[in-house]
Amino acid sequence: MQPLTTGRLALRPFTHDDVEAAFGFFGDPDVMRFSLNGPHASRKTTEDFIQANINRQDRLGFSIWAVIEHLNGDLVGMSGLAEFGHGVPGIELAYRLRRDRWGKGYATESGRAAVDHAFGHLGLDRLIAAVERENTPSVHVLEKCGFTFVEDREIAGKDALVYERIKSENE
Repeated sequence: MQPLTTGRLALRPFTHDDVEAAFGFFGDPDVMRFSLNGPHASRKTTEDFIQANINRQDRLGFSIWAVIEHLNGDLVGMSGLAEFGHGVPGIELAYRLRRDRWGKGYATESGRAAVDHAFGHLGLDRLIAAVERENTPSVHVLEKCGFTFVEDREIAGKDALVYERIKSENE
């Protein structure tokens, strides 16, 4: 896969060289506050996550990708697509960013790139996303990416909001 590029970011498949930088945000309790699995307890957990996404990319042609800042080449987060599960069928848009990159619009920018790739190159016609009710910044990102609220639902014992994005006729 060629990297997806935006004005400030590139999204590309993770590699094993990303483990150290990725553990920096996956191991951060604040970044992972709303993750179903919580922060990564070890680099091994991050290695396993990266390997799972390398495998997903090879198998399905999409995955959770590394988000790279054009300005300096830093790995600043993750954004991409994965099978959701948890009783809600569909492909999920997911994203996480290093704390020092919050509030810069990177989640929206990378999310829109992933949505465009899903509806364009991959030919998907629907994406979903689930967020905990208290995660209002993520709700705003989803709305800016064109997602609409579908339902309240308990997911992994947490009160979640489920959103979806349907491909429009002009996409």
